Amino acid sequence: MKYRLEFLKADILDELEKIGRLEAQFVEVESRIDLPPEEVSFYDRGAIGYLLHNFYNDCENVFRAVARFFENDFGPQSWHKDILKRMKLEIPGYRPRVIDDELFMLLDDFRGFRHKFRHSYGFELDWEKERAVARRLPRTAALFRSRMGAFLDELERMEAE
Repeated sequence: MKYRLEFLKADILDELEKIGRLEAQFVEVESRIDLPPEEVSFYDRGAIGYLLHNFYNDCENVFRAVARFFENDFGPQSWHKDILKRMKLEIPGYRPRVIDDELFMLLDDFRGFRHKFRHSYGFELDWEKERAVARRLPRTAALFRSRMGAFLDELERMEAE
């Protein structure tokens, strides 16, 4: 198990590093979020949306690595929603919870935005909804990073037992 656990930890740390890089890119466009809508170009809205999309992809990559390690495969129809829900569950004696209820709610907004972003034309996106999600990126990323640190600590504890 230790060998496989090291791969899981490496996967999580790799995604956290990517999220850090994404946060640095977000800082470059963050000032545009509070501009009046008519002053935010279509290009900037697309760039912000792409960063939000990528952030949730990184989080979901962590969740998929955890699911592969601990549990199962998800059905093809609703796995995006199912995996997020599963990560807030503690499985006593098997796996600690990965995220708490607050982070679940925040990430569910990112999941919904990512779905809309992937399946819509840019001009169909609601800037006010995108802006609301974008404003939550710094807090959500910080909570995610903190929760992943606690999860990794819990894995270390489990491994030591």
